[in-house]
Amino acid sequence: MIIAPDNNLKLDAATDVVHYFQIHVKKSHGSDTIEYMVWSDMTFEIRCKYTWYFKYRAALLQIKYPKYLVDTSWGNVPAQGRSLIRIVQAKLIRKKGTVTEYKNKLRKAEENWNQIFPITDDIRYQNTLVLIAKHEAELNQLDAYYKSLINTNP
Repeated sequence: MIIAPDNNLKLDAATDVVHYFQIHVKKSHGSDTIEYMVWSDMTFEIRCKYTWYFKYRAALLQIKYPKYLVDTSWGNVPAQGRSLIRIVQAKLIRKKGTVTEYKNKLRKAEENWNQIFPITDDIRYQNTLVLIAKHEAELNQLDAYYKSLINTNP
């Protein structure tokens, strides 16, 4: 987990990364790079989806340089700048959707309540209120972090 600056918001390191794929063409393992291709700032899903394309580009380079070493590699790096803003913005949208979904379900349960005792006495209702409060607190922290990112990266 990564602690975001200023507000102790915990971000998931597994999802706050961007993926890359790179191809190096070299004469041998220790020599200088003759040609270099890189694709970066991708999600994991996009990198997996287009792996066929990256292999195709490596094969074209192998045809172009038949006696040279064509080395492919991929990996991930922590998101920074616009990529991090995009990731946090997506998390913010998902969190707002979650809060709205729970509130709508709670409102619907209140409208359809037909038991003898009031809904406020129901333990599931009380647990849902606690859950909504927790998600709203996380939403507020995420929103503050997003605004701080926007202010530091115009």
